[in-house]
Amino acid sequence: MNKLISYLKRKFDRKIFSKFLKKIDRLSLTSLDERRRNNIFRFHRNDYKFEKDKFVFIHTPKTAGSSATIFLDSMLGNKLYKWEKWSQHHPISLICPPKDGYKYITFIREPVSRVFSFYNTSLTTKHAVRHSIAKRGLADMLINCWEVRNLYCQYFSGFVRDTVNEEIFQIANENLKNFYFVGDFANFENDLNKLSEKLNINKDKIPHIAMYSRQNYKSLDEDSLNLIKNYNQFDLRLYDEFIKNKQFN
Repeated sequence: MNKLISYLKRKFDRKIFSKFLKKIDRLSLTSLDERRRNNIFRFHRNDYKFEKDKFVFIHTPKTAGSSATIFLDSMLGNKLYKWEKWSQHHPISLICPPKDGYKYITFIREPVSRVFSFYNTSLTTKHAVRHSIAKRGLADMLINCWEVRNLYCQYFSGFVRDTVNEEIFQIANENLKNFYFVGDFANFENDLNKLSEKLNINKDKIPHIAMYSRQNYKSLDEDSLNLIKNYNQFDLRLYDEFIKNKQFN
C-alpha cells in the first residue's frame, strides 16, 4: 500500500502539479517548476560534506560535464563523490572549501559559448525546464534565468542564485586556483589526458566522447554576443584569469 501511495504521489507531481506550475511560470515568468524539481532531485546544493580522500566533480551545465562524469566514474569508482537522486549540477560546498584540501575537478568553457549553448538546448528541447522562457527569446532568458548570468562565479564561490559582485568574483577566482584540476572545454580530450596522468590512470582507458547534434541550433550574431557579454562580465573575467594562469602552468 505504501509503495502504491508513493507511486501515485510521483505521478501526481510529474503529470499534474508540474504542468500546473509550468503554466504559472509561462504567464508570470517565475521558476516555480524549477524549484519543485530542484527540491526533488536536490540540484545546486552547497551544503554537502565529503572526505578529503574523495573527488568532487563540479558540473556546470554545457561544459561536457556528462562525458567527464562518465570518465571519472569509470576511472575513480568509489573515490568519486556520488550525488544523491541522480542529481549532477552543484556548486562547491561551503562546508568543504578547496583551500582546505578538498579535491574538486571541473571543466570550464568560454562563457558566451556556454550561455548560448544553454539557450539553444533550452529552445530546441521541449521538455527542458527553461524551454518556455527560451521561446520568448535570448533577452528574456538572460533576464529571467539565473543559470545564464555569471554561473561560474556562483558555482565556484558556492553562492548560488546570489547576484554576483566583486566579492563573489574574488572568492570564485581564489577557489578555482585551489581546485585539484581545471580542464578547458576547448581542449577537452587533451585535458582529459592530462587529468588521467595526474590521477595515474591508463590513458588507453579514456572512453570515446560522444558529440551532440547541433543541427537546429541558432547562430550567434553580434547582438546576441553583446547581450550575453553584458550579463556575464564577471564570468568573462574569471575565464580570462583561468586562461592566463593555464599558460604559465
